[in-house]
Amino acid sequence: MTITVQITYDTTTQESAEQGDTADNGFYGPGGWKYSISNEAFYERVKAVGREQALKDMTPEPEVFTSVEDAVRFIERDGPFEASCSAPYGEHCWITQSSAIADRDYFEKGEDTRLSFHIEADPAIRAEIIEALVA
Repeated sequence: MTITVQITYDTTTQESAEQGDTADNGFYGPGGWKYSISNEAFYERVKAVGREQALKDMTPEPEVFTSVEDAVRFIERDGPFEASCSAPYGEHCWITQSSAIADRDYFEKGEDTRLSFHIEADPAIRAEIIEALVA
């Protein structure tokens, strides 16, 4: 059994919230590195190689697990969570932090950043993981 978890982020500011949008979003990598897909550098890369290749270039390797327990343990440290859909948790369902990361940008700039976890696994396994994290 192989379970992969890709982490993305969305950052909202007061200004972006007023516009009904996010200020930044992209992939979240090991060590807290953010790989933005909403900045000028990314748009320039899209022009050069196309959107699909630019996304592939910006996507860090997913976390890989061989057990449900290990995947849940890895994800739950960033909880609590909400699911993007209701049960049954299908292929296009992911989980997102219920509250913002309380980091320096949160306290100094008022930026609300939340992580989302996208789980690739057998449908029953994915549902088991999501159920364990949103229960």
